[in-house]
This record gives sequence, C-alpha cells and structure tokens, in this order.
Amino acid sequence: MKNFRRCVFIASFLFLPIIQVYASDINANRIFPSYTGISGKIIGKNINIRRYPNIYAQVIMRADNKAIRVVGQNEEWYKIMMNNEEGWVYKQYVQVALPELVPYSKILGEEIVDYGKQFIGTPYRWGGNDLKRGVDCSGLTKEIYKTFDIDISRVSYMQVRDGKRVAKSELIPGDLVFFDTSGKNRGKISHVGIYAGADRFLHADGNRGVMISSLNSPYYTRNYVTGARIIKT
Repeated sequence: MKNFRRCVFIASFLFLPIIQVYASDINANRIFPSYTGISGKIIGKNINIRRYPNIYAQVIMRADNKAIRVVGQNEEWYKIMMNNEEGWVYKQYVQVALPELVPYSKILGEEIVDYGKQFIGTPYRWGGNDLKRGVDCSGLTKEIYKTFDIDISRVSYMQVRDGKRVAKSELIPGDLVFFDTSGKNRGKISHVGIYAGADRFLHADGNRGVMISSLNSPYYTRNYVTGARIIKT
C-alpha cells in the first residue's frame, strides 16, 4: 500500500503544470511572484503610446517592436505597461496571445459618468449644490467633478472656458456639453451636461431633475452649442 501511495505521489508531481517564474518578478518580501497584465508586443516602428485612449491624446512615448504588459482594454485601445509607465496603444499595433483575458479598463470620464448616474432623480433646484436634495445644471457638473478633485467654475457660461473646446463628433465620456436654451440658439450658453457616450448626456433638467437625455433629440440638436474637455488627455 505504501509503495502504491509513493507511486501516486511521484506521478502527480511529474504531471503538475509548469509555472515559469522570472527573477525580475520576485520581490524579497513575497513568497509568490506578482503578475501584472498579460505579455504582449508592440508591432511596428515609432508607434505612439498615448496618455488617454484617444487619437488626439498626448503622446507620452514611442516604441519599436517592444515587449510590453497589456493590463486593460477600452474599445479599440489597449492599456499597457512599458518602462514602468502606463499608456494606451491602438489595438492594431499590439500583439497579445489571449486578448479575451484582457480586462476592460474604464477611463476617468466613464468613472465620472458612472458616479453621476447614481443621482438620477435628484430634483432640480435653481442655485442648488446638493447632489441628493437639489441641484441646477452647473451645480450638478461642478459637484460631480469636485468629487474627482477637478475644480471648475460654478456657472455654465464660465465652465465652457475651463476646458478645451471639442467638436461634437470627438466627444468622449466625461466631456461637458453646452446648450443655448433661451428659445433661439444664438450660441449663448445657458445649460450644461456631462457627455455619457452613445450620444447621451447626464444633466439636471429644469422640470424633471437629474436625468439622461439624447443629444439627437430635436430639442437638444437644435440648441447644441459646443463641447469642452475638462479632463487632460
């Protein structure tokens, strides 16, 4: 019986999966190595690595056929680690063995929108700054951004000056969108919301309070003025 158990133990040991451990991954204070992301490689020369997953975002470095760690993905972009720095690369320039295992990574703008959505239903209150008891449109945007340590002006016509203007076709989640709701669109800003993606935006409506609306509705299409990017990309 003892010989049988010994044979079973030896056989089990021989067929255990082999795990590669790299010396560079081992910290003296850890028993097991810590892994970050999935191995990948940048394919091509002088490939831009950007600060944000957007073709207009700042280029923080460039790489030629470089080994990387892929730590996340967002639409057509991979979030990577290279030289101990995080950045974003367009997927077509990245080779990764198991793309289905790469987790989705939210960008800051998406986190801002997700946070703001919890206040849907808060009543409209002119001059209000309370996200639960009552806010007006610019009070909503200011208080939501404040939660993420981003300081913007209190009124809508000044908030547009706090960021960089962007075309409607280039909006990304977290951008501010501005409207002239005076009755005839002369470009005079009187309303603001936060772009939520898919042509929708979060705002404090004067009648229904905090809600999600469509930029493609006739009313908001007619009164749209501009977008502004507050988040540095």
